[in-house]
Amino acid sequence: MPSFSPRYGIIADIHSNLAALRAVLDALEREHVASILCLGDLVGYGPDPHEVIKALEGRPLHSIRGNHDRYTLGENTDQIRPATAEAIAYTRRSITPADESFLASLPDTEMFEDQVLLVHGSLRDRDEYILSNEIATANYRLFRSDYGGIYLCFFGHTHFPMIIGDGKVVRQIAPGHVLKLKFMAQYIINPGSVGQPRDGNPDAAYAVLDLGESTVTFQRVPYDIEETHSRVLAAGLQRHLGDRLRAGR
Repeated sequence: MPSFSPRYGIIADIHSNLAALRAVLDALEREHVASILCLGDLVGYGPDPHEVIKALEGRPLHSIRGNHDRYTLGENTDQIRPATAEAIAYTRRSITPADESFLASLPDTEMFEDQVLLVHGSLRDRDEYILSNEIATANYRLFRSDYGGIYLCFFGHTHFPMIIGDGKVVRQIAPGHVLKLKFMAQYIINPGSVGQPRDGNPDAAYAVLDLGESTVTFQRVPYDIEETHSRVLAAGLQRHLGDRLRAGR
């Protein structure tokens, strides 16, 4: 790997899916990224929370935490559905005190190298889902008014790839799509989900930010879904958490 690279891996919403994470990490090694920017929800839903955290430890990683990471720490658990609560209870039983300390150390947001804003939900609210054009536009207005000189914001939470910028909200993003960042234009971008895609494509999603080329490339990589499905059942988690991985929903 070169001593310096202006390339960064962008990942989000791993959700304790070790097989998907390993596939993405292998792909990012081939991309020769300098470090990985993670937008939260490392745990929750899936069968391998401890293993996911261990797979990320020791890597050049800048991560924030998401709502499922906070649920695991005991925050806001009165707001979650029964199926989610069961998965969080399993997560708590499966992680170590060191894992818990790692999650607790993560911030809710981060300004990476004074030029890239990382959030989980939205710029307005850490738990807001940016799904509608109305919410996307409101967040973009806030980005323009309150973050002068910052041109990139990455978010997760929805599990859908999305580009907000250049006067458009783009949802249909093909694997391999290269977004050329316009000079001094602001963008809010979701790379999609590593461990639980919901856009109809079951392959693990990630993106590569190349500051030298001023591009963001959206990528997908297949992984052993059946392995994760089997581990969901073996963990005693609800079957639909494994079934949905097959359909990417």
